[in-house]
Amino acid sequence: MKKLIPVILVFVLLLASCNGKTPGDNTETTGSSTQSADEIRKASDYFPLTKNVYMKYRGEGNEYAGFETFVDYVGDDYIQIRTQNPGTTTVSVYVVGDGAVKRVYTGGEEYFRLDRTATREEDEILIKEPIKKGTSWTMKDGSERSITAVDADVRVPYGDYKALEITTQGEYSTVKYYYAPGVGLIKREFVSREGDGSPITSELEKISEGVPLVQTVRFFYPDFSNDRLLYTDEEIELYTNDDIKDAFESKMKKAPENSGLQAPVPQNAAISGVGYNSDTGVAVIDFSSEFITEMNAGASLEQLILTSVADTLGHYFGTGKAAVTIEGKAYESGHIKIEKGDYLTVDWEDVQRLNAGA
Repeated sequence: MKKLIPVILVFVLLLASCNGKTPGDNTETTGSSTQSADEIRKASDYFPLTKNVYMKYRGEGNEYAGFETFVDYVGDDYIQIRTQNPGTTTVSVYVVGDGAVKRVYTGGEEYFRLDRTATREEDEILIKEPIKKGTSWTMKDGSERSITAVDADVRVPYGDYKALEITTQGEYSTVKYYYAPGVGLIKREFVSREGDGSPITSELEKISEGVPLVQTVRFFYPDFSNDRLLYTDEEIELYTNDDIKDAFESKMKKAPENSGLQAPVPQNAAISGVGYNSDTGVAVIDFSSEFITEMNAGASLEQLILTSVADTLGHYFGTGKAAVTIEGKAYESGHIKIEKGDYLTVDWEDVQRLNAGA
């Protein structure tokens, strides 16, 4: 059992592996993967930075080998990719440039949308120039990674490719990654040195463009006449570079139709930012000053409004701590003051769904 545990951990970490993005059908993708032998190849050729691309991978050999990816954020030299498999969701940030593709951030269990592209917690090289057989480098854990083929013939459900093959030799396993020019990762093969040595594979089977990430978000609303909160579950669509604050603002400015509930956010108020500190476990939402000046509520209703905002925020980020600020400063109205650094305790366990049992 002691030998098996590291193998499982290695495979789970592989779920955060890179996936370059480019849409196209089988013919176009296969054609773009062929390069002249005389052409100078770059690491960026194998890791395109493309918006709004959904990729699906078929898995064999393990229940978590199949996965799908969405592009959260893209810039001139970076990309944030969301990887979802049956067990978890992982967010990774990659930087492309200076002759390499590097993973600089990996966050597990990140079911929420946040921009992590400025975070630099890792420095793992996935692809390195010169793009030729024999190029190699040593990982921080002592594993050896190298280019073992430049034009490997690879067949996956989505098509046939001439692919870059990169092999990682670790203490407990051998992993091969296959990248096609203009497409990105098309196949991954994991072989443990324990057990029967059967490979665990992930192979590209679908690419779709213009596909948003769809999330179901629970929004809480004050039911002032009954001194309680009620909630609804709403689907929101997030395309590449969309900010979650815009979706929150849209939903929180409008109570469910014919519900008799209060909209938590006044029409002229704006959500300036939404964030989450994974170290402290505190989610933060920042409003413009109109959140207070146009609230038009007594102390009881204001408390319900703040609780509804905190519950929505806390439920989305999966935390019991939610802070509300006004233009970056501590919250203070004529009725309620929240000291700087303080937060509201979130508790949605006894809140009922709107029209439950109707």
